[in-house]
Amino acid sequence: MSKTKITRIIVALVLVLALAGGGIVYHNVSVKNDGSVTDQAERRAEGEPADGIVYIEPEMVSLANSLSGTDASRAAAKAAFDIVNAQRQSAGLSALTWDSGIEQAAAVRAVEASQVWSHSRPDGSEYWTVNSNLIYGENLAKGYATADGAVKGWMDSVTHKDNILFPDFATGAIVVHVGSDGTWYWAQEFGY
Repeated sequence: MSKTKITRIIVALVLVLALAGGGIVYHNVSVKNDGSVTDQAERRAEGEPADGIVYIEPEMVSLANSLSGTDASRAAAKAAFDIVNAQRQSAGLSALTWDSGIEQAAAVRAVEASQVWSHSRPDGSEYWTVNSNLIYGENLAKGYATADGAVKGWMDSVTHKDNILFPDFATGAIVVHVGSDGTWYWAQEFGY
């Protein structure tokens, strides 16, 4: 087994253990020698941590676990993802692939959006710091109770539409958090 494959397995196991139990988990981007993660991180040069380490903090795990939803909100999130892909394909772009890591980050962002309605996180840091290895674009929405409504809202906004139709995005996920007052908070995250 190659060193790269062993490293990937170890990183995956550490992340699984962290998501299951907590604790600070980090890995050094430089251990991945296939270039893809490093290349992606370079696209966000001004936001790359000085030490080159991507942190996934325990708060992320607990926030994702505080996601509140219903069968209807989960189905709407999946339906919205399909509608987004239909929009991309209509524009001659490839469909996004659902990414479980991005889904976890979207869960965090949906919960955070219910606390502070902003593309900045409640602590003031940028949205992509939830997982700076995966997240490269974000659309938020609130109040929409249908997939059609949320995607229409995004497509009617130039900046949100630009994210949906950005040709370099290849992965993504959409999560809906249902707030205590019944408001739906949508987080759509994108990656390369």
